[in-house]
Amino acid sequence: MSDKDELNEPAIDTILELPPAADSPVCGMGTLLSEDSLAATMAKLSVLESLIRLITRDCSFNDFVRESLVSIMRVIKCEAGSIFEIDYQANTLFFRSCVGQSSDSLPKFIIPLGQGIAGHVAESRQPLAVNDLKASEVHLKTIQDAVGFETRNLLAVPILIRGQVYGVLELLNRVGENSFSSSDTELLNYFSDMLAKAFEARMMIAWSKQASAIPTAQSQGEAA
Repeated sequence: MSDKDELNEPAIDTILELPPAADSPVCGMGTLLSEDSLAATMAKLSVLESLIRLITRDCSFNDFVRESLVSIMRVIKCEAGSIFEIDYQANTLFFRSCVGQSSDSLPKFIIPLGQGIAGHVAESRQPLAVNDLKASEVHLKTIQDAVGFETRNLLAVPILIRGQVYGVLELLNRVGENSFSSSDTELLNYFSDMLAKAFEARMMIAWSKQASAIPTAQSQGEAA
């Protein structure tokens, strides 16, 4: 290398940039992202991946809903969870799926819209966290007493499909914490939005299969 090339070569400290100081704003933001935001992002990705796999799986709609609920409960750990669906003709909520203790006996119960926490959330279209159910005025204790499951705390959010309330997503008894946090509510709201899109996609797939089967049936009838 000539002396001229050496003079034109950039200094090593202009090529390699030193990392930011520990007390710099950039370093502080990186620490924040690596703790709270990164954990939330990974949780969202985990559920999203599960829903994408479930949408195309060859299974019944009930199994699809149950597995979707299980994937959410793996992230927001709790003892039990339910997905309610609205019967608009009867103005009631019924259990589309439930996971956890005493879940086998829950599907027989019907909840009028506006009653209980699920009915209140469906009617108000707003999330609701109740961390002291004994003091709650809207909690239906009759179901709890009938199935023998003690509910200590609860988090419920509405499921909206194209602006219409499809049902309610509900988690019971937070595991590892004394109550459901605001971060849990934010995450469950996000999961509810993803769940609504997954439900809609699953319904569209079912409708397309039914539509494609109609001409086949007609052609078979003509051939006969």
